[in-house]
Amino acid sequence: MTVEKWNARLSLLTLLLLLIHEGYHLYAYMTMYYNPVLSKVTGYALAASLALHAILSIVIVFGMHDSKKIAYKKRNLKTVLQRISGAMIIVLLPIHIFSFGLLQSSVGGVGFVLTELAQILFYGALFCHFSTSFSNALVTLGWLSDRKKKRVIDIIVTTVSVLLFLAASVIITMTHTMIFNGQAVT
Repeated sequence: MTVEKWNARLSLLTLLLLLIHEGYHLYAYMTMYYNPVLSKVTGYALAASLALHAILSIVIVFGMHDSKKIAYKKRNLKTVLQRISGAMIIVLLPIHIFSFGLLQSSVGGVGFVLTELAQILFYGALFCHFSTSFSNALVTLGWLSDRKKKRVIDIIVTTVSVLLFLAASVIITMTHTMIFNGQAVT
């Protein structure tokens, strides 16, 4: 099996782990029930999968076939968005991991607003990356070859990604505001 196929499988696993992690946190924030063990287990599994996916992606882009094609003129917008959003995820992940502590230490200040904005940007990068990458993984694995089906899957995944992005941004930002303004019991 090629490195690209391993990376495609890993990207689908990462997507599944993201949905589990995000689903748990949306549930936790809506019900005000938080289990730190579930949060850490889902988060660490997701981070490990994401790290391996990032390493394989870097190897593929810079170490294999793509390193010879430095000019992006021939690349389409989807490829550029995929790579930029992937880089943004790597840059913003530490802020996401430490966001609760950052929010706690900056209640009422500019740091609080900047951390929330960074979180929203992180969610946007995640869902942009998945919406631009999902059908590519299916094509790489040989599970999808029809252009029309690929287009339909792209539309569905983009729609779901936008809805998840909006849900995550609104629910988590509202809950953080409630928690750190003393309106909710932690």
